[in-house]
Amino acid sequence: MEPGKTKENCDGVDKTLIAMFLKLTPEERIRANDNAINAVRELQKAFKQRRKSRMLIKITNCNL
Repeated sequence: MEPGKTKENCDGVDKTLIAMFLKLTPEERIRANDNAINAVRELQKAFKQRRKSRMLIKITNCNL
């Protein structure tokens, strides 16, 4: 299989990801899951901060 290619079945399941995670120990899988959760939380925090700063800019511009 070529690099970057995936083996998807008709349901859209990426078998290469399943194989990759099955090669990991349970502890490694938990760590990978924790890393993914932390990344999502960081993105959520950044989104909220940006939204808040945009609201402050709009409020400031309205008061000019």
